[in-house]
Amino acid sequence: MKKFVFRNGIYTVLRPLYYLCKVFGLASYSYVADRRNKRVTPDYGYWNCMFTVIWLIIYTAGFSLHILETYSFEDVSRTSFIAHVLYIISSYTSSIMIVVWVSVIKRKRFLEIIENISEVDNKIRYTLQEETYMNRNVFFNVISEIILLSVVLCILIIYNIYVYIFKSEEYYNIILLLIGVIATYICNTLFLFQYLNLVLMSKQMYSHLNKGLTKWISGTVSRPTILNERCSLSNMAVKHCIVTTLRVSSVGNIERKLKQTDINSLRQIYSELYDITCLINDTYGFPILATVCWILTILLSGLYEILVYFNAWGITDIAYVTTCSALVFKVAFFRHKATNEARSLNILVQKLLLEGNCRNECVKELKLFSLELQIMTIEYTACGFFSLNLKFFTTVVSLIVSYIIIMIQSK
Repeated sequence: MKKFVFRNGIYTVLRPLYYLCKVFGLASYSYVADRRNKRVTPDYGYWNCMFTVIWLIIYTAGFSLHILETYSFEDVSRTSFIAHVLYIISSYTSSIMIVVWVSVIKRKRFLEIIENISEVDNKIRYTLQEETYMNRNVFFNVISEIILLSVVLCILIIYNIYVYIFKSEEYYNIILLLIGVIATYICNTLFLFQYLNLVLMSKQMYSHLNKGLTKWISGTVSRPTILNERCSLSNMAVKHCIVTTLRVSSVGNIERKLKQTDINSLRQIYSELYDITCLINDTYGFPILATVCWILTILLSGLYEILVYFNAWGITDIAYVTTCSALVFKVAFFRHKATNEARSLNILVQKLLLEGNCRNECVKELKLFSLELQIMTIEYTACGFFSLNLKFFTTVVSLIVSYIIIMIQSK
């Protein structure tokens, strides 16, 4: 069995998100740091599954209590009751499915993806500054997501508790609310954050390849920008960085021309990126499908309550609808950008062929690369049912508008 070992850098970037996922049962492993080799290895043990088991019990018990609590509703329409029940079912089932799938069935896949990304990083990074810049983008995205999630949740928790006390509700309803609404929301949102940051890292690697090809087309590079043999540490742990010298000895590179080995390295890197994309789809496809269904039910139920029964809970519904709409757009936008960056490679390869300045062996290698790009297309899907891109976002908007009109008319 392969033992995953990766640098401190990528661990440091994802560490804030890892701690949150750990608390909510989405990371059934722990990290063991090797200070001598500046490496981090994962550790799987029974204690690492403690939070996972606890949250599975909580979600299972909360699901039953919440379903029973819905039957006590009075003076609500049948449409509103059905929408609320569907929302509860989708919230709990998606959370249970995510925890089981990510932390039990596929618990080693996330680290395998990180390990593969780290290996590809060694081949496509040229300078330490570029690696630092790209890691900072991921770290900033993680921190901004956590801050936004914390602010929204604190406001919702304080407001909901205030409403319950003001309405003189029983205290068990407050606990049920925190478990059924807040906990499932955090679990599903953290899963999306984990997934989105993997897509962001993949997108940055495709973008780096495109920049390298663009420089070769414009003739502004006098040494390789794609394949690099060096040892780099993270942007967070670079106090004792050892960088090996670049092997630049060919006349072709001094003349600002591509070599056959450079193009072959590009093909190998793209093949590894394609494998990473397939691994992401296989690991996150099924939970993503469940999460999308959860978001759709939140949007339908929340919008219906806002339009028809705007009362003291209207602010809560608006907050959930707004944040879930932003999540859908962010998922579609990130995946759309990553797919476009991957598809741009084929355009740049064709431009290199049109330049006509490449050697015969390079032309042959470029044609093979173009064929590889056509066959091994990059696409992020939810279990193969649909592609998550901006077209999907517009489809979701039109679908929600149609269902809202039908629900209002049925009332």
